[in-house]
Amino acid sequence: MTVPGEQELGAFVARHQTDVGRHGRTGIISLVIGVAAAAAAVPIVIQTFEDSASGTFAGLVVGVALLCLWSGISNGLRYTSRHGEVYTVREGGLVYRRTGESRVIPWESIRKVSDSGQNNAISAAMGWDVHCRIKTRNGRRLLLTGFTHDAAKLSSTIHQAVREGIHPLPPNAA
Repeated sequence: MTVPGEQELGAFVARHQTDVGRHGRTGIISLVIGVAAAAAAVPIVIQTFEDSASGTFAGLVVGVALLCLWSGISNGLRYTSRHGEVYTVREGGLVYRRTGESRVIPWESIRKVSDSGQNNAISAAMGWDVHCRIKTRNGRRLLLTGFTHDAAKLSSTIHQAVREGIHPLPPNAA
């Protein structure tokens, strides 16, 4: 099923589905770790007032708690709002779909693409290995994360198409 304006972007190149269920699973695990770390942080912080030598450890536990709580909440929100999220690459642009929203984005209308993903095991598990922000000329934004199938390749494709003005070739082109 295509959306209005999609055919004008040219031939189909690739489709990248987001694993929304993984957002939910990661969110639950993060919340559990965050709540446990927050519970452990309370006595550790209290102990810090009595013995200043444990301040670094207290900061670490509080930091882990806050990071995991934030990750759990943000992944939970993405889980509830991103059903059916898919990126379709066409020769002339990108089509973004999720339940209740479709966007047809020609390469020329993308103003900026930046990827602040981190290449390590924790980032890969949390979906932070790819963290590609796409800003369009009309001010709208998209966030592509490692939860999307083959997100690194998609990020690279978008970077190349926008930076160099090169349109990706369809799979059967030479």
